This record gives sequence, structure tokens and C-alpha cells, in this order.
Amino acid sequence: MRRGKLLSIILAMVLLIGLFGGCGAKTKTTAEAEGPIVIKIGHTDSSQRSTHKWSEALGEYLEKEAPGRFKVEVYPDGQLGDTPDLVSGIKLGTVTMMFDLSSVITSAAGPDSTCIDLPYLYPSFEDWEKGTFENGGLELFNETLKDSGYYCIDMYYNGMRQVISRDKIYHNQKDLKGQKIRIAQNDLNIEIWKAMGANPTPMAWGEVVTSLSQGQINALDHSLGVFNDFNLHEIAPYITLTNHASSPFPIICSREWIESLNPEDRQVLEAGVREVAKNQRAEEYAKEQGYIERFKKEGAQVYELTPEELAAFEEAVKPVYDYQRKLVGDEMLDKWLATRPK
Repeated sequence: MRRGKLLSIILAMVLLIGLFGGCGAKTKTTAEAEGPIVIKIGHTDSSQRSTHKWSEALGEYLEKEAPGRFKVEVYPDGQLGDTPDLVSGIKLGTVTMMFDLSSVITSAAGPDSTCIDLPYLYPSFEDWEKGTFENGGLELFNETLKDSGYYCIDMYYNGMRQVISRDKIYHNQKDLKGQKIRIAQNDLNIEIWKAMGANPTPMAWGEVVTSLSQGQINALDHSLGVFNDFNLHEIAPYITLTNHASSPFPIICSREWIESLNPEDRQVLEAGVREVAKNQRAEEYAKEQGYIERFKKEGAQVYELTPEELAAFEEAVKPVYDYQRKLVGDEMLDKWLATRPK
């Protein structure tokens, strides 16, 4: 009996020590035990551009607001693949977020979403920003993405779309006749450039510089920032400021993925993306005049369309709106038109 009583006392003491010792130890939460949420951001922009800089800044923001909860990895210059690879990677889970031309997202999402790239829908940066972030354009874009499984958290400013050419300035449809203009694969883009008089040529971004250098294409449309970062004016020294589309860089993730996050994590993540995107838009817009000055200084010709030339191009693309209305219906097209600043 004495031996049994002694064992009972020892056992009780061990249990008490374990109990009180546990009270003093820090218990890890489920989230801490799982480790940080890894966010792989892939893009085809250069590592010198504002889009890359502010994507990296997202990691700093999240670490400040939620220490240890997120780990942001940013892969520029197509390190995770060309644009189609990134778009499919979002669904496969090999890429968490990506940004690129809106047209490459809409190609995967369906016709309703392509309205974001209608020509002269937003004819200036100010119009685009107001239409997107004040007049419901971002919400409408997400409405059109929903069935495809993509989700747009916010948008970077890629820049108003202009045209850079090996051969000449484009004043009108006649100047564009027969010119091979590189575009991202999208039916709406094809209709736009046919209406403007050119020969639209779909091509992956990774082929552009070589094709432009070798004369396989005459020109391409993109932003001044891209022309600058890839030094395209050195091989294509004619730049026409057409402002024919806003063409933002939507910041895309999987809807299933973001909805799987707990509400607190999702809230801080989306707040962070909105903050860095706002800063990037302001910086990139401020840089555009500097890009123009550089092009001129280094021998390129930069031409801004006159009001009459601009009006002629706007008139030329009116059939594109008729084409799009037949494709998506009156209700959807009118929703997009309603986001335009009055």
C-alpha cells in the first residue's frame, strides 16, 4: 500500500508540473504552425519598372501590418513563364498573382470582360482612373471575371497605349494601311486595328523584340513605360501618341485561392495590394513625360496626334462598338459606357 501511495503522489506531482509548465509556454496558433502564406507574383515587365518595384513593396507592407504571416516573392522578366504560362499558372497554383495586359486576362475570361479594352473608352489617364476606381469599372470587371475563376484585386497603370514603329509616324488610316502591328491575342484587338487601317499580328511578348528588329512586324502598340524599359525606340524610332486605349495591368489571382484565406488575412492582403497599386499609378503617370524627353533626346521622333487626327481615329473605330454590342448585348455594353466620366 505504501509503495502504491508513493507512486500515486509522484504521478500527481508530474501532472501538476506539466499543467503549470504549460501555462507559461507560448502556444502556437494554427496559422503560425502552418507557416507564412507564400505569394508568388509573376510578370513579364522588366525588373526596373515601377510595377516590379511596387510589387516588391507589397512584401514590406504585409510584414509591417501582419508580421510573419506572408512571404512575397516577385519574379520579373518572364522568369515564371511568358504571359500565357502566367495566366494558366494562376489556375494551376504555380503562380499566386500576376499582372499583364488586360487583353491577356480577358482572352481567358470571355467576351464581357473584353469591353475594358474598347478603343477610346477612357481617352486619358484621368478618365481611366475615375472610371475604374470611382465609377465602378473595377467592380464591373470583376463581375465579368467571376465565372472564369479569376479575381482582380486592383490595377497598376501600364500607361495609355501608343504606337511605336520601325518605319514612320501614323497620322491616319492611310498611313497604317498594310502595316503589321503586333498585338496580344484578342478578338477585340484585331477588330480595333482593322478599323484603324492596319494588319493586326498576334504575337507573344517574348518574340516582340526579335521580330521588330528583323522587320517581321512594323510596329506594336503598348505603353511609353514599356517602350522605355525595353529600349524599343533604339530599333523603332517613330512614336505616335494615339491614346487609343487605357489598357491597364489588372492584378489577378485565383478567386478560389483568395476566398480560401481567413477574413483577416484577406483584408490585410487586399489593403496592401490597393496601397501599392495606388502608389505605382501615381509614379508611372509622373514618369511618362520623362520617357518622352528621353526618346527625343536619343533621336526618336515623338508625335502627338492633332485634335482633328484624333477625332478621325475615334470615328474610324465606331464600328468596333457595334461589333462589341452584338457580342455582349446592350445591357453589358451600356454598363461599361456608364463608367465613363461625364
